[in-house]
Amino acid sequence: MHIQDALGDWSARPGPLYARLSAALAAAIDRGDIPPGTALPPERSLATRLAIGRSTVMHAYARLREAGILETRQGSGSWVTGARRTGTAESPRESLAVAALRNPAALVDLATAALPAHRRLREAVAALGVADAGTAAVLDTPGYHPAGLPALRAALAERLTAQGLPTDAGQVLVTTGDQQALSLLAAHALPDGEPAVVETPTSPGILDVLHGLSVPVRGAPPVTGGGDDLPALVDRIRPGLVYLVPTLGPLGRILGPTDRKRLATALAGRDALVVDDVSQAGLAFEQAPPPLAAYAEPGNLVTVGSLSKLHWGGLRLGWVRGSASLVAALARAKARADLGTPVLDQVLATRLLGIEDEVRAERIAELRDRLAHATGVLTESLPEFRWTPPEGGLSLWLALPAGTATPFCEVAARFGVAVVPGGVLSSRGLTDDHVRVVYARPPEVFDEGVRRLAAAWARYRHAGDDQPVLL
Repeated sequence: MHIQDALGDWSARPGPLYARLSAALAAAIDRGDIPPGTALPPERSLATRLAIGRSTVMHAYARLREAGILETRQGSGSWVTGARRTGTAESPRESLAVAALRNPAALVDLATAALPAHRRLREAVAALGVADAGTAAVLDTPGYHPAGLPALRAALAERLTAQGLPTDAGQVLVTTGDQQALSLLAAHALPDGEPAVVETPTSPGILDVLHGLSVPVRGAPPVTGGGDDLPALVDRIRPGLVYLVPTLGPLGRILGPTDRKRLATALAGRDALVVDDVSQAGLAFEQAPPPLAAYAEPGNLVTVGSLSKLHWGGLRLGWVRGSASLVAALARAKARADLGTPVLDQVLATRLLGIEDEVRAERIAELRDRLAHATGVLTESLPEFRWTPPEGGLSLWLALPAGTATPFCEVAARFGVAVVPGGVLSSRGLTDDHVRVVYARPPEVFDEGVRRLAAAWARYRHAGDDQPVLL
């Protein structure tokens, strides 16, 4: 567990700041979230990450040493007592789920990029029952479909074919969310710890997967900014996996058809498995071009998608489109993990694909209205921040006028609003001069969130980059 995950909403505790921090660390150690022998971050590093003064961390560590919980040696750092010392297992990146849910009752969440269930999904749930012939037929089977419900695989294949990527059902694997799709593909492509290449910034999901596999990760410029150097980088480091988001990545841009063809042709036939994540394609304001695999034949171009972004975050259904042999291999690995994605969810998803055009039209109309509202609110409340209007999706990529996003987001959390520091969307924290803000919230929620964000920014800038920020 990352140390900021383990600390939770530590600054909301009573008492002096150093006492709050030491109490949160002691509680995390007692729970086992920070195991015995774990090396804690250096004082300066933790202070920067938490947007507090170094002396606060020094006093907190001193309290833990007095209690016999922490041991420190000059030149060797500090670690939790009670077991053989190990290297720290924490990463500089914080889990976004934990960051967004530290105190859900008091937090205005502008970090989680997901929508509530659409009206049509609610209607479909209400209609779902054994009286439906299709559902009844599924319930008459044992319910084990490791590669996915045949009807859903066929519907996804038909959908992809209509979008310009000819596909048959045997080329589609249904997964429990796109995160499982990425996990299966990464484990398949990187069995011996080969390096991976991702864009900077990129999806936090793929970084979590690659961090879990402990493989080297190299960053590349966003392909929506040109991506002309990507083939040369692939030739130089020979990665096992290349993960790309040419359709609505963090920057909110979409790679055009001509550039897609050039990129697909350049990467086709390489040893690397090239993963094209189209999970947000349904949220494009204008119809997005076909996936990269539509522009080149070789089987190393793989497409990953999801129903969660368009329909509902709680509908944990994703899919992989690749060669039949790759899908069969991934299905075997998935069967070992969970025997298959829940079948009733897949029955519901099959219905939703039949009305996806209607759902998308309603979503896009709503998102356009909310983007226009958010633009006005941000321009008035945070005029120094800069961003490029997105071509779809749920988020804005805001450039900070000064300072660093990670400590600023810590301050924002103390003011009761969650946003995503850009550093967690980079393999090396190189985009920590930006924050990702979800604009697709009801206007009254967004307004309150920006009010708190503006107050946090005023406090952060008043304190200065290297000074503690107290409430």
